[in-house]
Amino acid sequence: MNKICLLLLWALFPTVIFAQYTEIINSNLPGTSQSAYAVGARVLQFEGGLWYERSSHRYAGVKMHFVGVNYAARYGFFKEELEVMLNGTLAFDRTIAAGAASSHIGFVNNTIGAKYLLFKPKFLDEKPNIYSWKANNSFRWRNLIPSIALYAGMNFLPNKRYYYEQVPSLSPKVAAIFQMEPMPRIVTVLNLIGDRFLSQQNAEYSYVLTLTHNLDNGWFSIFAEQQGVYSHGYDDQITRLGVAFLLSDKIQLNADLGVGWKDTPSRYSLLAGASYRIDNHNSYIKKVLKEKMKPTKIKHKKKPKKRRKNVIG
Repeated sequence: MNKICLLLLWALFPTVIFAQYTEIINSNLPGTSQSAYAVGARVLQFEGGLWYERSSHRYAGVKMHFVGVNYAARYGFFKEELEVMLNGTLAFDRTIAAGAASSHIGFVNNTIGAKYLLFKPKFLDEKPNIYSWKANNSFRWRNLIPSIALYAGMNFLPNKRYYYEQVPSLSPKVAAIFQMEPMPRIVTVLNLIGDRFLSQQNAEYSYVLTLTHNLDNGWFSIFAEQQGVYSHGYDDQITRLGVAFLLSDKIQLNADLGVGWKDTPSRYSLLAGASYRIDNHNSYIKKVLKEKMKPTKIKHKKKPKKRRKNVIG
């Protein structure tokens, strides 16, 4: 009986239960932008990749070769709209300057933070129209209304070797995230980021605009990304192109290449990565449904006892 009630409530409250969660892994890779959506309550997700970058500064005469690992851990808890995450980079570099070569290995930076979905258009939860292909595949102006999320985090233990200015050991990072689906199987994500902004000398502001197109088979997608970086000591425009492939509902593989538009320094990069999730979302569903099933106690008024009449025999 309890199982039947759970199934009925599952059907009655789909938008409450599945506000964020997707049955197939939803990764921030490829690219550097963040999705507006969390991974889902009680879902643990790992994302990362091996990367190579070559940079050359035209005027300083410095050339650098990097090999490293990007990593991220994301976990949804308490509410469907909330997730916490840890991001970081471990790198080995070989630097040639003034005819001398040096090498170093270490963490570039680490950031811990949280993301919360503030707004999601209600029409995104509507079921497809089974009677009209046009209704499901045509452009609608309402599709330009974005979902909106906010991110706040803290950078810690940056490696000053990889920065143009003296960065503090601890510094804040915030982002406003906008995501929309203007056409079927097309997703656009915009991140507006403020980093280390407590000091004008260290502040860095950037944007990341990502366009992803999921192909007809549903398991393969392509993406293009543009990133702009603005700071006191370094400005750049970086373009990335890449692909992603779903190996299963829990594993995604991806690859991308990037190029900088400037020669101070010029930059070329390659990355191959993967994402994997541990999905315990069903336990959250059961918890929510059981809470909705709690019976309400109704207080019944006690009826006054009737007095028995004495019968005279």
